[in-house]
Amino acid sequence: MPELRGADIEIIERRVNSDDRNGFLVPNAVKINGTEVALPEDARIRIHEITNEDVVTITLTIYASSISIRPETST
Repeated sequence: MPELRGADIEIIERRVNSDDRNGFLVPNAVKINGTEVALPEDARIRIHEITNEDVVTITLTIYASSISIRPETST
């Protein structure tokens, strides 16, 4: 069985003018393991409480191009 690991999540604010710094960060792009994913316009990104006792978890709403729910087949 391959070793399981967490996903690399990048929450990014793309600005039209890179010099525009108003003090607020408004993310409008997300990458998962280096691949940008499509987000609904009203999508919320929730980063759950970060503590010394728990792993970091987040909740995202993304568009899916396909979903497969099935048992694993042996090769």
